[in-house]
Amino acid sequence: MQRLLTLVLSALPFLCRGDDVVLKPTSSGSTTSSIGLVFIQGAQVTAAQYVPLATAIQNASSRAVWVGIPELFLDVANPVDLPSGIQRILKAMRAAGMPSTAPTFYAGHSQGAVVLQDYVNETHGQEINATGQILLNAFLQRKYRNVTFPVSTLTVGGELDGLSRVTRIMEAYYHQIVLAKNASQASIDWPVVVVAGMNHFDAASSSPPLLVKERDLKSEISVQVAHEIIARLTTTFMEIRLGNDTGRSTLLDAVKETDVIVNPLIRAYEIEGSYHFKSPCYDQPPSEACQIGCPWTQQVAQPIMGGLEAGRLRDVDAFHPVSQINPIHLPSIVNNCSTTSRDCVVNTTTVSECVYDELDNLDTGFASTSAHEIRAKLKSRQTIVNAAGRGPASFNTTDGGSICRVINQAAFDWATNATANRTLARFKRYGEPMRMGDDKGPYNAGPLWIYNPLEFNRRTDDDGNKFVLVQAPMLRTPVDFVIPLSAGFHYCKLLSPARAIEWIYVDGLRAHYGI
Repeated sequence: MQRLLTLVLSALPFLCRGDDVVLKPTSSGSTTSSIGLVFIQGAQVTAAQYVPLATAIQNASSRAVWVGIPELFLDVANPVDLPSGIQRILKAMRAAGMPSTAPTFYAGHSQGAVVLQDYVNETHGQEINATGQILLNAFLQRKYRNVTFPVSTLTVGGELDGLSRVTRIMEAYYHQIVLAKNASQASIDWPVVVVAGMNHFDAASSSPPLLVKERDLKSEISVQVAHEIIARLTTTFMEIRLGNDTGRSTLLDAVKETDVIVNPLIRAYEIEGSYHFKSPCYDQPPSEACQIGCPWTQQVAQPIMGGLEAGRLRDVDAFHPVSQINPIHLPSIVNNCSTTSRDCVVNTTTVSECVYDELDNLDTGFASTSAHEIRAKLKSRQTIVNAAGRGPASFNTTDGGSICRVINQAAFDWATNATANRTLARFKRYGEPMRMGDDKGPYNAGPLWIYNPLEFNRRTDDDGNKFVLVQAPMLRTPVDFVIPLSAGFHYCKLLSPARAIEWIYVDGLRAHYGI
């Protein structure tokens, strides 16, 4: 049955396919030095809609650039149709006059780039010889992070891409550039560039498909300018791959400009302890290979919960699944201060777990890449006040309010302060703000707290302004709680500063700044 399905899928493209596009070199290109560029379309975007970009690339190059764009089944790149489409377009390009010895580059836009990189990885040196790869509004997927991808790759994303979001391009930048042993060389071999003001569909032309209309953000540059920028980056990258380093500074400058755009995002994901930056240690021995704990819980959440003066509490956090019971991981107070010791520091340990959206596992950039919530097991303010020598404290006085709300407001404030001025001005004009509501609960049974998520609900205030109400489920127990093992806790579902800044950069703009 599976073989029959494969045969049917293989036959359908011949019945449903539109016209391939082959573009001969423009008159401005040299006739003595030919190169090929095979371009794979994004989902529901026709091959013809990439002709203006392809022409801009041809015009920007000093070489004779042959461009081939295969029209794939239903205008969607798929692993069944792509190999025959690429072989078909290469044959057509050679029939039109492209030398068989011409070095060939492979480019893809959006979903086409996702399927293309798998094909290049599997067939380079066999069916094809790729001189380089260009991913537009896409990125090398996480599955290739710890392996050696066979072909040098240029990644180009848009600051206002509503589908392949800038936070996912930032993640590629972090791993390919920031963590590289030689960042300058990585900026040439694996450059990642975010184009300021560019959206998802600026790489194409004419009318976008329905999904793009629903999800993309407004571009702040013209399509022509976007094409010129992409063309300059692409031709520079191709020249470097062909041994001409004269345009090296162009790529290096573009990568440096990208750092300015993504640096606030990197800092936010670092303080979240993003699992996409480094996997959590959980029960593994602590090492540089994994993330030990959540910096936000350690540096901000537990100190706010403690309510002491700055510097009077020191926390060490550890990442563990909060539902784990064998062994069970609980917060603790390491030491107690005497009533006469004004310089004594209360030391605590806490437990955190970052929880991510299910769709993020697909690694398309479509879903948020920041944590949906940070599950934080904290020591209660009552226990910390007592440990600081200021007790006995009343539980209702110390922990009776919405302390999780205060911590979550701090996360949104952190993200606001970290955001660049131009980005923040855009959000303040067009974005939906987040407002923190009262904590929900207490859910003093572990599973109730664990499986009640941090809530994000759209609301309208009395003046007609729309906003997102954030409310945190919490668990809190006094020091004389009936179950001694569970006494003295104050658990919070925390808003990650990374989720807050991703809201400012992308998702909070959709309602009033979408195309």
